[in-house]
Amino acid sequence: MKRTNIFVLEDCSALWELADGCVRLYNEINFERRHAYIYYKRFKWYPKRLYEKYAPLIGSATAQQIINKNNEAWRSFLALKRLEKKGKLPKHITKISMPRYWKKNGKRKLRMIIRNDCYKIDDKYIYLPRGLKLKYKGMLKWKGKQGRLEIIYDEVDEVWRGFMTVEVEKPSLKGGNKPLYIDLGVINLATVWFEGLKQPIAFSGRKVLADWWYWTRKIAKEQSRLARVNRAKTSRRLRRLYRIRQRRFRHAVNAMIKTIVEDAYQLGSSKIVLGKLKNMRSKSRYNSKANVMINNFWSFDYMVRRLKEKAEEYGIEVEEKSEYKTSNKCLLCGSEDVIRRGRLFKCLSCGLEANRDAVGVINIGRLHGGGVNGVVAHPLLLRWNGMKWEPRRAMNNQSMNALEARISRL
Repeated sequence: MKRTNIFVLEDCSALWELADGCVRLYNEINFERRHAYIYYKRFKWYPKRLYEKYAPLIGSATAQQIINKNNEAWRSFLALKRLEKKGKLPKHITKISMPRYWKKNGKRKLRMIIRNDCYKIDDKYIYLPRGLKLKYKGMLKWKGKQGRLEIIYDEVDEVWRGFMTVEVEKPSLKGGNKPLYIDLGVINLATVWFEGLKQPIAFSGRKVLADWWYWTRKIAKEQSRLARVNRAKTSRRLRRLYRIRQRRFRHAVNAMIKTIVEDAYQLGSSKIVLGKLKNMRSKSRYNSKANVMINNFWSFDYMVRRLKEKAEEYGIEVEEKSEYKTSNKCLLCGSEDVIRRGRLFKCLSCGLEANRDAVGVINIGRLHGGGVNGVVAHPLLLRWNGMKWEPRRAMNNQSMNALEARISRL
């Protein structure tokens, strides 16, 4: 399996010159191919003239990698056009555009691509073509066969970032026979259960959501200020606010996924069954605030992707299964005559009152072969404290005594 080591490189003028040459080569190739495709519907895959022009400036191997990168973009574009012609284009793709230039807001997006045999890295330095020896910050988490290296200038943080692909050995699948079931949501980011667990575990998203709204208000204020001052659409400060909001949210999600997968590994689970949500956003007909949470805050695709990537590292398989009507059916009597209000689930046939997310995840388990005898349908709630997920703190003795005295007076 392939993984990526990410680190920050020290700045130097030679790095800027090398990256500028790479971007110029890519943009010139892209310009010629866009022109040839528009007028002739064909072009050459090997631009010999441009290779000979830039190879002395950036190195022959690096020039070759830039050409290959542009080839990848165009092959992907042409493959989508063929699918469009056959009427087999994926539903989520509504428009196919030719590969773009490495440019943003009229400025070149500085980056370079180094072939796997043209650089070396140790615990402190990275050795690049043209005799560049640079210090870097960061930990090389993955060890294995190194792939190509991409170095990109981050304009928001004003640093050079290296993205080094590594091919590591894929662990063998575990042999456990009890799947772990997960129901994803907004208020509770994930509710987890497996056969034998007497109480589901829910990861409350309220603090994560409150933090997301805090940074959303800051973004709105900055947008208002820009519109009032110079009618600008963006700024470096605005891009940084967007990034902070995204990073804080993803930090909480990644910590949650790490906890879930490590627990599944300790339990000996060989499979994680994930409730598959379909057309959730297209069916949302709530108030504006709820729609913002569903469409902007809830990064369902990111959660699923990270869960699959993390589970792969532990040899655990992830399957997406239908969760149709799992939150609308009583887990005791199977009746669909229920009331759902907020997180409350009440069955009008047998009188069961439970947490809606807990009912959903237990029904997912029952739908796919899990036994539900003796399960409590009220989850253990874990909250995000900014660093880790932990259960709500128990009351201290003073608070407990005050509560008991208050109850005795009733």
